[in-house]
Order: sequence, then structure tokens, then C-alpha cells
Amino acid sequence: MAKCAIVNARLIDGTGEEPKDGWGLVIDGASIQTVEPVGSLRVPADAQVIDAAGLTLMPGLIDPHTHLSYHVSTYALNMREMTETLETNTIKATENARTILETGCTAIGDGACRGNIAVAIRDAVSQGLIPGPKVVAAGQMMCGSGGVVDHTYTWGYQENPAFFGTVVNSPQEVRTAVRKQMRQGVDMVKVSASGLPGDPYMDGRTQDLSFEELEAAVKEAAKFGKRVHAHAHDAEGLKAAVRAGVISLHSGEYVDDEGLELMKERGCVFVPTISWLHFRVSEEYAREFTRAFKLSDQEIKWFVDECRDAYETCREAIVKAFRVGAPTAVGSDGAHVFPPYDVVLEMEYFQELGIPPLQIINAATQVAAQAIGRRDIWGTLEPGKAADILVVDGDPSKNVSVLRDKSNIVMMFQDGRVVKDIRSQAAVNPNSS
Repeated sequence: MAKCAIVNARLIDGTGEEPKDGWGLVIDGASIQTVEPVGSLRVPADAQVIDAAGLTLMPGLIDPHTHLSYHVSTYALNMREMTETLETNTIKATENARTILETGCTAIGDGACRGNIAVAIRDAVSQGLIPGPKVVAAGQMMCGSGGVVDHTYTWGYQENPAFFGTVVNSPQEVRTAVRKQMRQGVDMVKVSASGLPGDPYMDGRTQDLSFEELEAAVKEAAKFGKRVHAHAHDAEGLKAAVRAGVISLHSGEYVDDEGLELMKERGCVFVPTISWLHFRVSEEYAREFTRAFKLSDQEIKWFVDECRDAYETCREAIVKAFRVGAPTAVGSDGAHVFPPYDVVLEMEYFQELGIPPLQIINAATQVAAQAIGRRDIWGTLEPGKAADILVVDGDPSKNVSVLRDKSNIVMMFQDGRVVKDIRSQAAVNPNSS
């Protein structure tokens, strides 16, 4: 790949520091070589020069909690698994990868999937077979019997690689499941520390895997140099997961003060999912999501009330997390599924809660990279980091909503390759050099 210099821009580096006007950077291959004021920037003679006067440079967005195997055709996970083959779901996941990239996400953490779909998409993107974000991939999520991805139905229990989850009921079963996933090539392990708001069998205030089981996952994954991420809504399950050593906590709206202090102390990243929780506060969604369970009207009302309580509690948790200083990232739980299909909506919810735009950008870049164990290589515009860059018409440091209109993303680089260039009115093959 040729060298490239982008000059005369307003720079938002992703670290949370104030924007800097009149700056530029040099890309050499897949990495950022230098980032300096234009007056001192040394541009190689063989570099292509892009004048970004009036534009803003910022890191590509990172969604550390999404699911490529989710898709918009149905919100009912159980029904999808019973009616759609793993192969069909994989094809749809390739379309999801393209959609996610087009929103401005240059990288994601896939926080569990059916079978081994996330690993397949990760490899297809890295090999240039399909366009998409770079993927840090988990396999099936681990839960206990009766947990959020337990596949026990009225006609019997099922355990199959084509399901979204796998059931583990002791530290030894956890260790076995972790080892199998290591063999399948996952980057991280996903565990369930609680139920789910609205789940008819284990709600969001109920702990799932025990501390001993969670700790077994962390220790076993560590043998292979991998980290563990936890699904957790319940306060006690959340604290058990943090004490066990998970790197990030997905959802977590019922976190208490002790939990937030514990995350701050341990450096565990809080990844709330407020836009997804708000989307669930509707009878229409409730009936679609639970249609495999044939709930009564009274049970549907309970579902909606549970989701409303989770949403309201999440609003408070986000504000408190920033006030306490617990590391907090922006994560969607599937922005490509829930209208309007954009992780920036999650950023807008943060902004509506009074979080300053620069902190939100930091949460959607540097801290998001930290949440998936990639802070050393992704998430900021600094020398040596991956050249994952958005060139934006407007200033997201004043209003993150600038990023919702994708025509404002003039150019996008992924590992130094141009994957979007509105100036040419044509997409560029992400694997061209």
C-alpha cells in the first residue's frame, strides 16, 4: 500500500483530549506513522496528500458488543434457531458485516454467535473475501441450566453447535467448553453472569453462573492468552464476574455503587446497551421476541414492564459510571438489527444524558478497544496504531449526531486502506492497494 498524508484537519485523537486544529497524519501501510501539527509534519515525497481543510479526523468507531448472527428478519432468537440453518445465518451475517462497516465501525467485538459464525466472518474480512469491520470473535455463549441461552423446550433438551449458547453446570464443564472454543479459533470467551430482563425463565435481576464457574472460564482462557467477557444485568452476577477477572461487562444496568467501584479498581469496562433496552419497551417487540413461548397478555405486560425498568435503570447507571470514573464504552448489542441500525444512536443516548461529546467519542473508540483487548493497537490516532480513520464533514466533538448522517463521513480508512471515499462517488475495494 502506498503512503498517504492527510493534512490541514481538525484532529480528534480518541484519547479524550481537546481537538487540535491544523494537524495531519501520515499513514504507512496499515499503521499511522506520525501525527503532528501540519507545520512540523514531515510528508514523505512518495506519499499521496489529501487536503482535509475544514474536515475532522477521528478514529473509526468500535462496537465492542454486537452479534453478527443476529439479523433484522426476526427478533425471536429461539425461533430463528429452530427455523433457519446455520449456513443461511452465516450468509446473512456477511450482509450484516457490510452494514456495520458502512455505519463507520472499523472494528467490533462479536459477543457470541451461533456455531462459529463470528470466527468465519473475522477470517473472511481479514482475507479480503468480504467487506466488514475487523472482528474480535467469541463463540457460543456459556450459561447454566435455565439461563438465557439454555435450549430446553417442552419437547426436550437440545445441545447443538448451531445454537447461540452452550450449557455448563460446573467449573469442569466450563473448562471443557473453553478448551473446545480455543480449538475453534475464538479470540475471546463469552459467559452469562445473569438472566435477561423479560426472560420468562431467568430475569435480569437473577445471577446465572457462579463465581467459581466464572473464575474457571477466566483461568482456562488465560492459559491460551485469551480474555473473558460477561453478559450481566444482575448486580451480584456482575460483581462475581468482575472479581473473577472478566475484561468487560455487557449490559449491567442493575449495577450498584460497589460494582462500579469494583470495575474502576479492576479496569473492567462497563458496556451498557441503552438503545437496545429502550427498543424493547414495546408490546410489538415483546410479542415478536417471545413468540416461541406463547406468552399470555399478562405475561407480555410483565415483559414490557421489565424492559422499561431496565431502560430507566440504565439511564441512571450510565451517568453514575461516568461520574465515578468507571471505564465505560459504547456498545449496541446489535445496532444492525434494531432501527435505525446504527451504533451512533447509542452515542446519542449518552449525549442526551449529558455526557460530553468528547467523552462519548473516547467511549466509542479508545475505551471500546480496551473492552475487547485491543487498546494497544486500535481506537486512537497515535503513531503505531492501526490506520482506522474517519474523515468527517462536521465536528463530532460538539455533537455526535454529525455521525448519524453517513454522507458526513467523507472518507474511511481501515488498516490504511480506503474503504469509503465520497469524493469519488464510488466505493473502493477494501483490499485494493
